[in-house]
Amino acid sequence: MQVLVVDDEPLARDRLIRFLQDLDQVTGTAVAHNGFDALQKLQAQTFDVVLLDMRMPGQSGLEVAEQLKILPEPPAIIFCTAYDDYALAAFQVKAQAYLLKPIQRQMLVNALDDCRQLNRAHLLALTDQEQVPSIAVQTGREMERLPLTEVYYFRAEQKYVSLFSRRGERIVDESLNSLEQRFPDQLIRVHRNTLVYRPRVVKLTRDIKGGFWLTVESVCDPLRVSRRHAMVLRRLLEGHSRVAPDK
Repeated sequence: MQVLVVDDEPLARDRLIRFLQDLDQVTGTAVAHNGFDALQKLQAQTFDVVLLDMRMPGQSGLEVAEQLKILPEPPAIIFCTAYDDYALAAFQVKAQAYLLKPIQRQMLVNALDDCRQLNRAHLLALTDQEQVPSIAVQTGREMERLPLTEVYYFRAEQKYVSLFSRRGERIVDESLNSLEQRFPDQLIRVHRNTLVYRPRVVKLTRDIKGGFWLTVESVCDPLRVSRRHAMVLRRLLEGHSRVAPDK
């Protein structure tokens, strides 16, 4: 994995380079002092990952990221910044992760591992949100982008919306209504507080008390389905023979 570090602060650059040099998956590193320097290096050499500062003299990290998207082989972008108020904008330019300074080694390792799992075809597809939609999620103090294809379901509880996936539970800074409007063909409402990723739906059953339950792929416990949404879900699934007979 070839990694380019873009930061105008020498101490921040040196810290990242020290971390990277200790990692077996990193085969080469380079540094750029600002956005212009970074774009010049990216035209001369292909990098798998760019660790990108947000605020720099000249072009900002967001402006650099916008230009990286149009490269023939765009690198994965990990923002490394001292500011936490650009996270949503960062994911709009398809950043893979958003790490807050001082960067912790394990958080960097985790973000690089996620990047390594993306092959070139996947990275190219990430430039088109309609092809590979993704969700910005919060992990502790950090933000990361999770492909919608990894999601099992979303659940709203009190003031928060949680996303459940193979990576566990994460907090999402969006309402269920917003998610439903963004992904009408991928998500289906099964309860006022629950959205399910459609390809994960296995079957709909009804218990002896008349309650409806949805079995979701890779989820141990079935999810409660409201009667109103059960009717819509049932009509949708009947054509696919995935609705179990009433009990």
